Amino acid sequence: MIKVKRIYSNNVLCGLEVKGHANSNESGKDLICAAVSSILTGGFNALVKDEIEEVILEEGYAKVMVNESASISLQVLRVIEIQLLTIEESYPKYINIK
Repeated sequence: MIKVKRIYSNNVLCGLEVKGHANSNESGKDLICAAVSSILTGGFNALVKDEIEEVILEEGYAKVMVNESASISLQVLRVIEIQLLTIEESYPKYINIK
């Protein structure tokens, strides 16, 4: 299961930590893992470099933290969150967001 942890500072979503694999199919054919990976990779690429505090993107693990005063990156982070929540709504056995 993919576990997503939302990270807040002063009630503002300023980070995400994503761990694990969906295991909805064999490696290389897991569409849920592929979707989550695509969302994270594209979303991280859309962040404003000067607004990023930390970014890690590895197989089975991703983390991003942006400045809570960031303007564009906070909006991008919210879009990433909404996309992940959409996947969770359809596939709750494979992704859990807290």
